[in-house]
Amino acid sequence: MNLLESVGAGARDMASHKGRAVITIIGIVLGTASVVAVLSLMRGGEKQTEDFFDEMGGLREVRITNTHSHTLFETAAERASERLTYRDAQAIRRECPSVLTVDPEITRFLTVSYGEKTFQMKLLGTNRDYPHADNMPVAEGRFISDKDCENYANVIMMGPTYRDDLFGEEEAIGKTITVQGIPFEVVGIMQKKEFYFEGSGGSDRNVLEWFNRSHYIPITTMIRRFTVNDRLDGLEISAVSLEAVPALIEEANRVLLRRHGVEDFNVESKSDQIQQRNEQEAFFNIIFWAVAFVSLFVGGVVIANIMLASITERIREIGVRKAIGATGRDVFMQFLVEALVVTASGGAFGLLLGLGLVAATDKLLNMPTAVTPGILLIAFACSVAVGVIFGLFPAIRAARLDPVEALRYQ
Repeated sequence: MNLLESVGAGARDMASHKGRAVITIIGIVLGTASVVAVLSLMRGGEKQTEDFFDEMGGLREVRITNTHSHTLFETAAERASERLTYRDAQAIRRECPSVLTVDPEITRFLTVSYGEKTFQMKLLGTNRDYPHADNMPVAEGRFISDKDCENYANVIMMGPTYRDDLFGEEEAIGKTITVQGIPFEVVGIMQKKEFYFEGSGGSDRNVLEWFNRSHYIPITTMIRRFTVNDRLDGLEISAVSLEAVPALIEEANRVLLRRHGVEDFNVESKSDQIQQRNEQEAFFNIIFWAVAFVSLFVGGVVIANIMLASITERIREIGVRKAIGATGRDVFMQFLVEALVVTASGGAFGLLLGLGLVAATDKLLNMPTAVTPGILLIAFACSVAVGVIFGLFPAIRAARLDPVEALRYQ
């Protein structure tokens, strides 16, 4: 009996024992659907995280922050350190070959007025690299330029939410507002930035709204007008390429350590943040995989039991086949292929059910999902592997039957 004949025999056996075939297939259908759903949820979560970090500037970005000593007594070097400064940002731009953009940031909440409207608003002192570092396109006008920083210009770039708060439907570009009583000319409006995390009830909240609720002024103006020194609240730099990120981290560490004399800063890439997030989610992924594995395992046990029952019913048929010349290998292949036909059929139906579960999860639970051809291929391969693994023992048992004893079986 060749492969096609074995497949045909398997299909005929399923057709003649519909109830048994359905019971056998159900376990594989549920197991395959579980694999599709689990992998789609995992990939959906990963893609959502990647999309979020793309909105925050991409994986080439490196964030540098101040750290504080947790020891009771600080060393002389720690006490003398000024922490991150605007001068550090300039040094990194000069001395790091792998750097593409340098975005120093100083944040203050100040009184902003226009006409009769007065608000306490967030102002961020930065430079021309900010829109590129944080993926912030300009909707109207222009952003801060190098010339603005060189001249300590009183110009301001407005976030869209703050722009609406101050101007409503009125044109804003070219108008003058006051910050702490100091006049600033509005030169541009940032494009609205939006990102909504699916699941956990967070889909209605724009997690990037804080970008929209900010004004942006030259960092030199911020230092001269509203601070007493050039200490930074944060520093974002980006590498010339994704491959250059490790080199940039090493270069920035070297520059800052030489300037500070002590490691009072932390350098972290977006890739590190994604890795930390994935590690936090690993426990839940293990649970998901365990559910899928149990479903497939139960389906495999059902297949093995049903196949053993089928062999018992067909002992005389096996004896007749061996008596007329069939080898143990022929019998083995027949029953193994029959198991594969069952699991492949269950796998196909499982893929359809899995796609339905993914669609329902996305629509009803608002959870992030992503189905790819690779996920479907893995799920189907798992169902076939179950057929091979759990079909081996029944097939070997059938192949080892003695034809004389089989023909005597009643």
